[in-house]
Amino acid sequence: MGGMTLPDLTGKVAVVTGASRGLGAGLAEDFRARGLRLALCARSAPALPESDDVLSMRVDVADREQIGAFAAAASARFGRIDLWINNAGVLEPIVPARALERDALQRHLDINLYGVLWGSQAYVRQCEAQGGGTLINISSGAAWGGYAGWAAYCMGKAAVDRLTETLALEETDRCGLRAFAVAPGIIDTDMQATIRAADKEVFPEVDRFVGYKQADDFNTVPFVAEHLLRIAFDAQAEPEQVTVRLPKEGA
Repeated sequence: MGGMTLPDLTGKVAVVTGASRGLGAGLAEDFRARGLRLALCARSAPALPESDDVLSMRVDVADREQIGAFAAAASARFGRIDLWINNAGVLEPIVPARALERDALQRHLDINLYGVLWGSQAYVRQCEAQGGGTLINISSGAAWGGYAGWAAYCMGKAAVDRLTETLALEETDRCGLRAFAVAPGIIDTDMQATIRAADKEVFPEVDRFVGYKQADDFNTVPFVAEHLLRIAFDAQAEPEQVTVRLPKEGA
């Protein structure tokens, strides 16, 4: 995808959930600098304040009614939504699968899986009204293989990939939805700090993630943002598969 010029994105409308910190906040800032209009939500205040070109709302993505109201507000403000990114997610609990407790797992899946489903449903309704659009669900390498200590996260992200593939089968021809699950690679966010602080007895690969930090071996937000925008708006960058793993920056 590198080396190509993105089309003019001025005035395009993008939704980003989980936009208060980490990748979501970074995408919001990058997209705004490129001239997109934004609808941002998070449980805490999103990274960008309310303005003429930014709708900023506190939303719990686990609550289907809140997500529906947010989508309706975005549609009312901007008229259409060209790109919807379900980014909100958590890592915890970091425990062996044998120790997973129902309440902690349920809250995790309420955010990482059901939150993606509710957001996707809201966007499908929007695509019905406007005649298509692009949905990107943020996935992870953890959807492609297991990690000791990450049972909840691996379960949820694998389910997001299968959900996204199903949405593509059901909705592409029906309402013009383009749906992708994108694993963005390793980005230095608060989630990475949580990973590096994990107990090696529970998460044996912690040293590898500490090494990424020591070597500053990450994908940057602008790199990820450009790839997501290409998927959404550059016809020549159409992925062949619904599930996409971004390359390592500089590779």
